[in-house]
Amino acid sequence: MAGRRLVVVSEREHRFVDLDDLDVLRIGRAPENDVVIKDDMVSRRHCQVEVGADGRLRIRDLKSFNGTYLNERRVRDEPFQLWDCLRVGRTKMFLVDRVSAPEERAAGQPPGEPVASPASEERSADPPSGEPPNAEPAAVSGPEEMGKTRTMELDAAAEGAAALLTNKELRAAVEGIVRREREEAERQISRRIRDESGPSVLASLEGYKVRVRRAGPVDGGGDFFDVFRPPLAPRALSFCVGSVSGVGVAACIAAATARHTLRGACACAVEDDPRAVVEAVAEVLARTLHPGSALSLLLAHLGEGGRVRVGCMGGTGVLHYKAASEEVEVLRPPGRRDEEAARAVSLEAQLRPDDRLLLASDGAGSLRGSEGRPYGGQRLADRLQTLGPEDLAASDLLARLVGDAVDFAAGAPERDVTLLAIHRVGA
Repeated sequence: MAGRRLVVVSEREHRFVDLDDLDVLRIGRAPENDVVIKDDMVSRRHCQVEVGADGRLRIRDLKSFNGTYLNERRVRDEPFQLWDCLRVGRTKMFLVDRVSAPEERAAGQPPGEPVASPASEERSADPPSGEPPNAEPAAVSGPEEMGKTRTMELDAAAEGAAALLTNKELRAAVEGIVRREREEAERQISRRIRDESGPSVLASLEGYKVRVRRAGPVDGGGDFFDVFRPPLAPRALSFCVGSVSGVGVAACIAAATARHTLRGACACAVEDDPRAVVEAVAEVLARTLHPGSALSLLLAHLGEGGRVRVGCMGGTGVLHYKAASEEVEVLRPPGRRDEEAARAVSLEAQLRPDDRLLLASDGAGSLRGSEGRPYGGQRLADRLQTLGPEDLAASDLLARLVGDAVDFAAGAPERDVTLLAIHRVGA
């Protein structure tokens, strides 16, 4: 094992553990381990590094509670190779080649020779009083005395970080891990903002069923939706679907802002006109959102007798399935990008028993497949058309439609797809 070194990186310290003629290196929270990690997420006997007859290393988990991770994959018994990252609890350990770290050798020193620690240099230069100049230094207790490990502790965190990151390959490995952890943290924040900023409860209206389905990228997209009772018509129901361009934390925050702005505008509206509300909200958000952000909005009011009035702009779409004729009318295809789409328009539909009205976000039409072709509103209409009455009555209608869009994008949509279905229950 000569020449290999374990670099231990934690919030509290940075240190090296040289691996010299070891059969087993024990890692855990208990003080009898070779590498002691003071972390409540680490078991007393967490894992160990074993050396095979051929000199190769393996990581063996010792039935730890929180698991042992090699390159962010939980393992039980796996080979441990150079530049691998071992994680136990909050501590990461990298297996590096000590010979490839020239900054730790004095000028002119042959590669591979161990470097004298500062402490040993001080002892040889200034021996304790009462001892002859050539006397052997006093034995040091701990792992060095046992001949199992030689640990060099670095007093300052900055000094330790500088020593660790001097090696280019190690620096690249650490930077890669930090980048992936930051991206995963941003994904978790995005999903949390998206989930917690949405409506906790969907308002309902007797004689109608409302369902919503959404799918999108792992980073979280800018889609939003809402179902509520309008203040000016308490016996009616309002629906909104929209999207803000972008992905990640910024897009999720912008989507939450747009949803709450739209709902607030409905509460303050002096007349029951969805198109006027959409225009007012778009004007406010144009001054609020980041310059260049693309915005799509749709607001629908469902009144007595099944009359639906819609105000929409951008890439949102509206499709009407008519049960009597089993036909689909595309009132507005989703994913539009022309100049006319930027202007708010008014639409109307009359829902009769067993009719469905499908409200779609921009992604339902602009989602692109593996060949670069857009999904398109017509494909969505065709898919809705091919579903028979039994499928339309099933609770997984939207799951089928969204699933078809996700499959079209090879299972990895680059933007959100949100569908909201309003079903007027048959008499």
